[in-house]
Amino acid sequence: MLPVRVVVALTLLREVLRAFALPVHALLYLTYRDRAQRRSRETLAHWASASNASALDDFLRRCPPRPTTQPHVFVSAGEASGETHAARLLHAVRAGTDVPLRFTCFGGQQLTDAGGQVVVQLSQHAIMGLSGVLQALPLILSTFARFLRLLRHDKPDLVVLVDYPGLHLVMARAARRAGVPVIHYIAPQYWGWAPWRMARYRGCVDACLTILPFEPAFFRSSGVPCEYVGHPLLDRPDSELPVRTKVAELRADHWLCLLPGSRRSEIERHLPGMLRVARQLRSKDAHARVMIAHRDERRATTIRDILARESADFVDFAVGEVSEKLAAAHVVLAKSGTGSLEAALAGIPTVVIYRLANGFMSLAYRNYLTVPWFAAANLIAARTVLPERCFDQETGFDWAASEVEQLWDAGEARLRCLDQLADVQHRLGQPGASARAAHWVLAALGIERAEPA
Repeated sequence: MLPVRVVVALTLLREVLRAFALPVHALLYLTYRDRAQRRSRETLAHWASASNASALDDFLRRCPPRPTTQPHVFVSAGEASGETHAARLLHAVRAGTDVPLRFTCFGGQQLTDAGGQVVVQLSQHAIMGLSGVLQALPLILSTFARFLRLLRHDKPDLVVLVDYPGLHLVMARAARRAGVPVIHYIAPQYWGWAPWRMARYRGCVDACLTILPFEPAFFRSSGVPCEYVGHPLLDRPDSELPVRTKVAELRADHWLCLLPGSRRSEIERHLPGMLRVARQLRSKDAHARVMIAHRDERRATTIRDILARESADFVDFAVGEVSEKLAAAHVVLAKSGTGSLEAALAGIPTVVIYRLANGFMSLAYRNYLTVPWFAAANLIAARTVLPERCFDQETGFDWAASEVEQLWDAGEARLRCLDQLADVQHRLGQPGASARAAHWVLAALGIERAEPA
């Protein structure tokens, strides 16, 4: 058996070579891009009528028999949002059985509070882009080495990786080589762009659990055992649900709610243009009010600095739970992401945008996006429910202003959007994502469990 440091070095070399091979994959993809895009459109159009038979039965049959000792589960979450889902999963697994389980985790305080033994503080280090990876390389390598030592000296019976596909796929490959089954919860959106990555994904994980209902059709067609368990947005605790009295009080006014993104770079790219849209709306409706809803206190300074720089004293900005603000909004202007889906689930007409960093990214978007939409609500409905546009020029915000004005008025566009949002909510299904994911975790451990709802 090779020393851990040698395995880490060889893995790093393999990942560097994979990075150098990216341009080759990208060029080859252009030769079958039209076929891939056509297949994606067909998959989205027909996913709702696909077979609901479980695709995980073969995976469960391949899992080792239930261990006679206390089952040992390894769980990893690489960022704060993923850790929230991982912690809820741990609670649901414990609630689903009387069998004592042991959880070793990479994550943070939420997993500790859920009963896991956190041996690497991973979730506090959000890593984005090439520069972020290079800066965090010592952390990444030490984390991987710690995982390899765990596989050798305290081998888990099951590995559950939550989101964060970069490092997690490297860990998944090592786990499978060690004979440990791997479940990936919250599968990566490889169906959306650069679909050649599906082949690597198939070789790294034994099964994946998705949070968007059309995703299993994509993964199963690529040979990846997959199940839809529901979206965690539907599982908010009562403490996070909108308070009706507060919603009613806010609805006394007509609000435009701005969701500029969760990361600082996204906020800096989107918020100035969003404020232009808000000003244009207010010039046509003097009674229109504007608010920014944001959960992350760490981004408050960035937002306040932009508001001051843009002289946007007409904006109501508060940090904290955003559900009441979303539920009370008349229209939402959102950067594409979880926030836009949350607004859609609240039944609020929403304009979805994404401003790309530069022209090169715009070129990549036009050539490598596989699916016909990028807004989750449109993908779920397999049609344009919410107006969406991806752009790299300021003129994109002029388009957004026009769409916001159409949804603002009580006309045909707004009524049609409201009607179609109800279909999106229906297609997303019922709450219970954590419980359904826990069902499959227990099944992989050979522990008797109730069928998922």
